[in-house]
Amino acid sequence: MEKAVNNLGPKAALRFERKFIYSNISLEDLVETEVLSNPFCFKEIFHRRTVNNIYFDDHNLSFYHQNVSGDGLREKYRLRWYNDTFEDIHNPTFEIKKKFGEAGDKYSFKMKRRYFSLNTTSAPEIKREVADKIRKMGNLKLAEKINFVDPTLFNSYERRYFLSNCEKFRITLDYNMSFYNPNIKDLMSSKSYIDDIVLELKYEIPFDTESRGLTQHLNARLSKNSKYVTGIETITN
Repeated sequence: MEKAVNNLGPKAALRFERKFIYSNISLEDLVETEVLSNPFCFKEIFHRRTVNNIYFDDHNLSFYHQNVSGDGLREKYRLRWYNDTFEDIHNPTFEIKKKFGEAGDKYSFKMKRRYFSLNTTSAPEIKREVADKIRKMGNLKLAEKINFVDPTLFNSYERRYFLSNCEKFRITLDYNMSFYNPNIKDLMSSKSYIDDIVLELKYEIPFDTESRGLTQHLNARLSKNSKYVTGIETITN
């Protein structure tokens, strides 16, 4: 039996994730003027890849409302996979993101050797597969929680990765964002597109003061942007 850490799952160190939203600028211009020219000397560290997610929530959209209200303690559930073909889900990871004020951490459960096709597998069936996998990992409490949520949003975007020369700060750029309504049978017909670019600055808590020297060179305001909130509001309007 696969074991989870602390009966919840492996998690990253508590960190800040600061988001900055850019509109009316090309990706390459943004890379040149905001990332590579920053005094902290960022360099690209990974190949571009497409990030795909299924977000889960209860019937009251509690996770959504927690985020909109800015609750000090909040969380969200998602299934994430990397693939340029959105419908093909290979080796996904179920993630729980938790926020404690402005800082947060993430618990991850890798579903190795798992494959689903959104063309043939319904959202409820995917939820049952996720719950079954978590149960087999020995986390009965989390598996039970998953029974009370359902897929509420599908989304996809491209991402590029950068690391500062001091290796304390990471930047990701998310672009070509698409959102889909899982309650519509013809999934592709529900597709909505947003052309904003999200710059996300990630670093551990001890580097918060130093980060201000970095962010003063960014020509966008700090945002409370949430792809989940944006997506829910996009597919329901």
